[in-house]
Amino acid sequence: MNKKCKIWIGAMLFMTAFSVSTSRAQTCIQPPSCDTLGYTMTADQCGDAVKFLKCPLDQSKMFCLTQEEIDGNAVGHVGDILYSDKTFSTELIKSKTPIGVVFDEANHLAVSLDQTQLTWGGYGKDIPALGNCSDGLTCSTNGKQNTEAIINYGKANSVSYPAAEYCVAYKPSTVYQDETWYAAGAWFLPSVKELNTLYANKAAVNAALTKVNATTLGNEYYWSSTESDANYAWGLRMSDGDRGWDNKSNKHNYVRPVLAF
Repeated sequence: MNKKCKIWIGAMLFMTAFSVSTSRAQTCIQPPSCDTLGYTMTADQCGDAVKFLKCPLDQSKMFCLTQEEIDGNAVGHVGDILYSDKTFSTELIKSKTPIGVVFDEANHLAVSLDQTQLTWGGYGKDIPALGNCSDGLTCSTNGKQNTEAIINYGKANSVSYPAAEYCVAYKPSTVYQDETWYAAGAWFLPSVKELNTLYANKAAVNAALTKVNATTLGNEYYWSSTESDANYAWGLRMSDGDRGWDNKSNKHNYVRPVLAF
């Protein structure tokens, strides 16, 4: 047998041995299970799921999704877009209607997509239901309660409070019909403490507002529903978070309604 034949036979034997070894190794691989394929739920656990698949290896194991999981998150996080169906997403879902952006997930608060400039109103009138706050953060911290107190006092005493009235009358310009939970009457003028949280999350909020082509938060002062005294109310500057009080009837600060969800 010549040298070339020996080399050829040797190569063939090596390849045959490698093939057998590989074949044997493959038989040792753990076969997939329903769990490893993602079928981890039972029919009872799927509950209100609208889409589901049964595991081909075990029909009792399922993979399922709820409508909220398909369309958007059920819980809002800072910077999430809030939709009219009370779902959330980090990216815009074009088939849904955005109405706000989450800025306080602990207290479930979202800021509106719109803003305006108005006076606070009621110069010389001290609203009894509001505390005269010295720093703007330790009293009258609930914007919704503050706004209700302002509106009630204004109606009872025939005094106009433009900033609070705008917020109470506000409804999203993106929707064509009212829903109770986000219709006019549901929005309010935030407290200084709530504005402080909004400022802390300004970057995330503005990123989301840009995604929905809404007006971003500027650098100017925004009115709060926190009163300082009969002549002044608190505002917060969005450029640096500075808090200060301004003349209720002479200063036209920005106004941005807030919604609890």
